[in-house]
Amino acid sequence: MSAAPLRQSRPVNASQPSRSRGAAQAPAPRRHLHAVAAPEQARSLAPFAITCVLIILGAMASVLLINTQMTEGAFERRDLKIEIATLHQERAALVSELESFSAPRYLASAADELGMVPAEARGFVSIAESSVLHQGE
Repeated sequence: MSAAPLRQSRPVNASQPSRSRGAAQAPAPRRHLHAVAAPEQARSLAPFAITCVLIILGAMASVLLINTQMTEGAFERRDLKIEIATLHQERAALVSELESFSAPRYLASAADELGMVPAEARGFVSIAESSVLHQGE
């Protein structure tokens, strides 16, 4: 057997003259087949309308949520700015108080209140050896 498919021969109609019989005749017109579409079923618009409404409601809910979060953030930001301004004022007050306490006049009066006396001579102290290395006049 060969692997080539078999060709089916077309039956010859008695009404159709054979091509081998005589002069060339025009072939008979063929009938054209047309596909017939199935009747369309009536579709409901309800699922489409419900889907559209759900999408719109979801979008509106997300916008509302985002807007609420932004408003909360704005209030928190305002409160933090007020707190920062207050902390800057406190820092400025503490720096000025520190500067006033480190002034020479204040240090001298605080030393007198503690019973300290001015040093007669200046010197260097070695912490490692626990001794005075140099005494000045």
